[in-house]
Amino acid sequence: MTDIISDKQHLFLGSRLKRLAEQMQADVTLVAQRAGIAIQPGQYPLLAALDEHGPQRIGELARSMRMSQPAITKSIERLASAGMIEISPGKTDRRQRIASLSAAGRQVLDLSRREVWPLVEAAVREVTDDLSGPLLQQIAQIEARLAERPLNSRAAQGAASPMTAPRLEPATDADIPAIVALMNRAYRDTSEASWTTEADYISGARTNETMLRDDIAGDPDATMLVWRRPAGGPLLGCVWLQPEKEGVWYLGSLSVDPGEQNRGLGRSLLAAAEAWAQEHGARRIKMTVINVRDALLAWYARRGYAPTGETEPFPYGDERFGIPRRDDLHFVVLQKPL
Repeated sequence: MTDIISDKQHLFLGSRLKRLAEQMQADVTLVAQRAGIAIQPGQYPLLAALDEHGPQRIGELARSMRMSQPAITKSIERLASAGMIEISPGKTDRRQRIASLSAAGRQVLDLSRREVWPLVEAAVREVTDDLSGPLLQQIAQIEARLAERPLNSRAAQGAASPMTAPRLEPATDADIPAIVALMNRAYRDTSEASWTTEADYISGARTNETMLRDDIAGDPDATMLVWRRPAGGPLLGCVWLQPEKEGVWYLGSLSVDPGEQNRGLGRSLLAAAEAWAQEHGARRIKMTVINVRDALLAWYARRGYAPTGETEPFPYGDERFGIPRRDDLHFVVLQKPL
């Protein structure tokens, strides 16, 4: 019997994509089960949205995820029953329902990011990265490859390889141009889809090659770490770590390629940087964030960083750090125990 869904390619494209999605999600379920995680793959985006953006109204979640409100409501109720989401009434309108990630939900998400997502992402890249040609032809290739070896099998093979977490390595002088370009794209370029950009209130370059080389030479105990994927490939992220005193390390210049943002990579890079610092003697991580960056401050708060009550002045008059577009900027000091 012929496969009527594949045969009538244009007519039944939606059904074909749904079938492919269900197959892939079933495989991801098996990967999660091996890690001891009882969660449906379709629930991950909802948990990740709450983790990245904080508590949200159900209607907001439906709009941001481009799903129907009844579908989102059903998913939230299931996750609430499992203890992964907490639901509370709105502060101004008690009829509104606010969903937030519970401590248990955050633990599940953290474990998934370490043990499931990197394996699944690597398996999907193995299946899709070299595809070319018309869409329907690519779909047929994906189906054939998954029939030959499903995602679950590919992920199981990858579990034995060291690819489940960012591998950070100290930057070399040859990396400097790429680091500078990455940081300026992430923090200054308005043409990039980067949620970390500061271009609305600071213009000019975030850094340049001379400044970065001076910073590295000026503190031999500090380290600029880079992240490539695959190993030896283009720069995906970077972060600066600098020991201060009494086990406190300063973390700065956390940057992820804007084209790769909104995939949880910033969180993975931050966690890897914290682990690297801890291995080298850090007991606390300190950082500074510009006071007007509310979304970024909230993001770090969800990562466990709290204000110390200290502030540091913005370097007005020193255009090496950019040209401020407002006169009320300063840095908020945050810390996190490891």
